[in-house]
Parts: sequence; C-alpha cells; structure tokens
Amino acid sequence: MIYEYLKKNTSLTSEQVAEFDSKMTSKSAEAGDYVIREGEVCRKIYFLEEGCMSMVYERDNKSFIKDFIFENSFASVYESFITGEPARYSLKAITPCKFQSIALHDLEKAYQNIPQLRVLAAKQTEAAYLNITRRMESLITLSAEQRYLELLERRPRLLTEIPLYLIASYLGITDVALSRIRKNIVS
Repeated sequence: MIYEYLKKNTSLTSEQVAEFDSKMTSKSAEAGDYVIREGEVCRKIYFLEEGCMSMVYERDNKSFIKDFIFENSFASVYESFITGEPARYSLKAITPCKFQSIALHDLEKAYQNIPQLRVLAAKQTEAAYLNITRRMESLITLSAEQRYLELLERRPRLLTEIPLYLIASYLGITDVALSRIRKNIVS
C-alpha cells in the first residue's frame, strides 16, 4: 500500500519506492490495541493501510482525543519520535488496523539514499501543522455546536466511522452535550 501511495504522491522512481518499501515492516492491531503507549519512546513512523487510529491522552480514566488517523496516512507520536522523549499521548487502534512501520535508523538511511523523501516529510509536517493550528483555533473561537458543524463539513467521514463518544471527546464536550447538539441540528 505504501508503494502505491508513494508512486501517486511523489516523483520517486519505481526503484526508489521499492527501496523505501523494503525498509517497511507490516503489522496489525485489533480495535483497542495500543500501537504506542503514553510514556514509551516512539521510534517508528507508521503508514496506516486499513482502519482508524486515534491520538489519545488518558487522564483519570477519561480519554481526550487529539486527532484521528485514517488509511493512506502517516502516523506517529511525532514529538516523541523527534525528541526521543517519552510519548505524552498514545496511538491507539479504534478499528482493526493494518499498517507498515519504519524505524528511525532506517528512515534516516532512506533519507540519505533517497533525498526526495525529505520533501514528502516536509509536506506531511506542513499538513500536520495546519491541521493542529485549525483545531486549536476552533477550540478557542467556536462554540461546541459550531465545532460539530465544522466537523460535519470538513471531515464527514468521522461521523460514520467513529463512535460518538470519541467524537465528543475530540470536540471537547460530553456525550450528552453532543447528543443535544445533534438533536438541535436535526430539529
């Protein structure tokens, strides 16, 4: 799957794509499995082929969703991956997932052998920055109902594939508040 993604989204040659793909390891996770737990050091980048994962903070038996990751996307606990410090949140499978991973040392070798991969990494970093900036802005400036409507518009897929209690957590509201918002919108 990473092979097709790279062929479609980069100008890498087939040989370069195959070289990078050869460094990837296939893995899977069941719904509820942790790919990385808070407190562990993340030493890999993942490419999600199937399923959905969440970036989640867990405090006092409550989950706070930072973001969701869908297939054909890269995922990691980036702060930990970059700094080598323990992860401040977990990466968790919401549904059964199939993914590939590459270790930091293999990624660094790939960057040396295929410098164009840095362009892809830069684009991924820019997209992540824009996503988190938009999310922070909406949490600060929009009401819960406005955040829900924005979510409907920008990421409607979430509403069909993610349990509502996780969507409520992502929006920073309770399940009850989300139910009330949904009811008001339908009325």
